[in-house]
Amino acid sequence: MISLGFKSAKLWLVLIASLVALFAIACASDDSDDAASPAPSAPAPSAPAPSAPAPSAAPGSPQAPAAPAPAAPAAPAAPGSPVQAGAIATPVPLPAAPAAQAPAVQTARVSQTITVVFDNVGTPLFEMGKGTWPDILFHGFYGFMEPLLGWEPTYDAQGFPIRSVGTACHAPYLATGWEWELPKKGGGTVTMDGKKLELFDEADLSDPANQGRMIVHLRDDVDFYRSIDGELVNIGNMTAEDIAWSMNDAGAENISSTNSNSSQAYEYYMPWSAIDTYTVEAPARAFRSDGLQDASSMCQDAIWMQSKTLYDELGSTFGIAHGTGTFVVHEWLPAERIEAEARVDHWRQNALFDRIVFIQANEAQQRSAMLQTGAADIAQASIQDVGRLEKDGFVFHEGLDAINGNFFYFAGNNWSFAYPPGSTLGDDDLSGQPMIRGGFLPTDSYPWIGDPRIECIGIDRSDPAIQDTPGAGCQMTNFSFTFDGDTVEFTPDSVGFDNKDTDKFSYTTPSMLKAKAFRQALVYSIDRELIASSVTGGYGGAVYGGSYPGLGLHQLHPEYDAAWSYAFDPDKAKALLAESGVQPGFRFEFFCSQGNGTSLEVCEAMVGQWKENLDLDPFIDSTQYSSRRPTMLNRTLHVPWMTRWGPTSKDGRVSDVGGTLPGGGLWPLPAGGWNPSIEDNLHWDNREETRIQAKGSPENIDSRHRIRDWAYDMVLTGGVVEVPALIGFNPDTIESWNLAPWELPNSFETIIPAKR
Repeated sequence: MISLGFKSAKLWLVLIASLVALFAIACASDDSDDAASPAPSAPAPSAPAPSAPAPSAAPGSPQAPAAPAPAAPAAPAAPGSPVQAGAIATPVPLPAAPAAQAPAVQTARVSQTITVVFDNVGTPLFEMGKGTWPDILFHGFYGFMEPLLGWEPTYDAQGFPIRSVGTACHAPYLATGWEWELPKKGGGTVTMDGKKLELFDEADLSDPANQGRMIVHLRDDVDFYRSIDGELVNIGNMTAEDIAWSMNDAGAENISSTNSNSSQAYEYYMPWSAIDTYTVEAPARAFRSDGLQDASSMCQDAIWMQSKTLYDELGSTFGIAHGTGTFVVHEWLPAERIEAEARVDHWRQNALFDRIVFIQANEAQQRSAMLQTGAADIAQASIQDVGRLEKDGFVFHEGLDAINGNFFYFAGNNWSFAYPPGSTLGDDDLSGQPMIRGGFLPTDSYPWIGDPRIECIGIDRSDPAIQDTPGAGCQMTNFSFTFDGDTVEFTPDSVGFDNKDTDKFSYTTPSMLKAKAFRQALVYSIDRELIASSVTGGYGGAVYGGSYPGLGLHQLHPEYDAAWSYAFDPDKAKALLAESGVQPGFRFEFFCSQGNGTSLEVCEAMVGQWKENLDLDPFIDSTQYSSRRPTMLNRTLHVPWMTRWGPTSKDGRVSDVGGTLPGGGLWPLPAGGWNPSIEDNLHWDNREETRIQAKGSPENIDSRHRIRDWAYDMVLTGGVVEVPALIGFNPDTIESWNLAPWELPNSFETIIPAKR
């Protein structure tokens, strides 16, 4: 295994820059995809051999570049300018060679245990219908289970990796390929390659009840394994029955699924079924060209494949470790450790060591100490310790190319009071039927939650009896309901309504305007530049955008409008607070979810600024994300909460713009699924409007800009800072590691142990 050091890499940049430009594909928007995905790019060039080994960046690559050390922050600039203060100025890396889809040439396997220490190892799930986030991610990224598709190494014109679902997350993995059969204009069907969609212009998707079907072809040499009494046991060949069962259990059919991708599984597909042993089909519920990639690709959170045979045998596979991955779990102690053994007959690549152990350590300083003392070979270290550990000879692997955009949602703004069109559940059509969420508490205790119901103008929102009553105790004409825990019951005469019913619904009720003023006050009162410099030590920069349905763009994104800036303005924040009617000293909860990549230090800095700049009294709940995820599934979460998948300075690399605005359960789905506890049927309208537009067309860009104007004004989310994920390893025990640029550490089978 040969890798290219950063200093050597810089010398070669000039020589291969033109080649990179020829082979690169422009990066897609973080929240979009076009109706017809582009053809795969040609392989990026490999790097020449260097003198000393260093970490590499693409799984299976015979040669790959070392990750550069973090660069100093860029010079200050005004929000919205091309260079943002505190933004990560990462040097341009060389592209890696494409990942191999067959086992690489192996040298002798050694008896060695690789020890990895992270902030979260989760719990053993292994049943897609119960695969809660973030725990289910570890099943795939740590190498136990696998998805249908992988990452096709694809790079932008600057040599940075692209992993958008429409551009690079469609490489064969467990699936060898797929095609779409879509209704044809004038009658009949048109069949086309699922990735190229070369005949898409001939398709007619105007009928919501006829969105075509997808046919997926599978490998025939993939086996499931599990551990029985300490021995690795082959429990059978993977077939189309396993794939159909996994996708259906995840949400395409299972309406009780808690899987992190259940919204995608239901939103895109009707129940899957096997055509033959290695072919499976899925009728589309709502055609999306990137639907398969979004639901089951190694690039991101995914539906992993489970064994139907094992499920049928045991009645459940929940907690029963099994999968098609490179490693087989022997023991998984929740929130403590995982012990796994490497297979020797994996279809793709076998590890060159026999055992791997993952350990959970909640404190970043503890993880740093374990790396330094030799208790761990790989660690997610404290960002403050990176410089010191590098001086001691430890290597920090930026091949992951992951930056966590810390931002927060204003939960509880559930403004859908009817199911949107196309809300089918089996043979039942719920479209237009009434609904309301338990987290909708537009009272004085939760001043960030607005109430758009016109009939409820003038109710006493300070009444102690209604502070935690869904709907704030307001009963509307022909919209009467009762709550029993999480279950709502409507009277027979109740009629659903939404934003299009302007006699019942308005975005400008007094409650809506006051709640918006409070949200804006909180967002304007954050000094992001100060947090970036003090908390991230210059490794992270300010983020002014949050996530859709807020302003889902970083200020460096090509579609960003400088008028959308929520730059620090304490005077404006105080004026907006007065406009909201919220008094100084107001006490409220801020949920800083842990175990999902969110920085507690960032949360503490934020609430400190809310106290100092607005004289408010927020307090932090820092429990594990998984403990409160059920409140997102049932839409009862109703407090502002921080998470880490917001926009980052990587948006500055984007050259390909436009596409479909996301769904992801931002309106009521009959099958449930994840949601940040923010809903509005307007988001369904926005998805539908942009879904049928040509990606990047003037019409598409205009629609997206108008929609984001509204999102910026409503400020349902707010950005703070970005924090890069820096993974350190000990070069005395690990010679190299081809870490791919995905969300979490991965590709552990590519680790080359150091020669002893």
